[in-house]
Amino acid sequence: MEYIGEKLKDKEYEERRTSYGLIFNEKDEIAVAYIEKYNMYNLIGGKIEEGENSKEALIRETKEEIGYSLKDIKYIDNLGCYYYFELMDKYELGIMDFYKAKIDKKICNPIEEDHELIWIKPEEIADKMYFEYHRYFIRKYLKEL
Repeated sequence: MEYIGEKLKDKEYEERRTSYGLIFNEKDEIAVAYIEKYNMYNLIGGKIEEGENSKEALIRETKEEIGYSLKDIKYIDNLGCYYYFELMDKYELGIMDFYKAKIDKKICNPIEEDHELIWIKPEEIADKMYFEYHRYFIRKYLKEL
């Protein structure tokens, strides 16, 4: 697994296992969640809960964040990242799985009402993502096209 970010020797890192998707529509735009109160852009996904695998977590998080189901889900890669999460005031080691998928059907209203779904070309959003690992992964994906 590739690791990014700087691990500070005097800090304790809490491990956080997550799953994220590069979720495409028919225009080759990706789904991004915008959270206005933090002026934050994020890939769709999040923490893997106990008893689920990373693909199941992505499916659940997509439903919770934007209310859609997915199709053609394909594993891409994993990544580790050492970072300081300012909003939570803690240091984390993110262990992330990334998938590529296509948006399917609207199945419900999003549970996380503060997440606004935005469709945008990956090259237009890469530098605006809140988390370093999202910026890194989108750029890496664009280089491999």
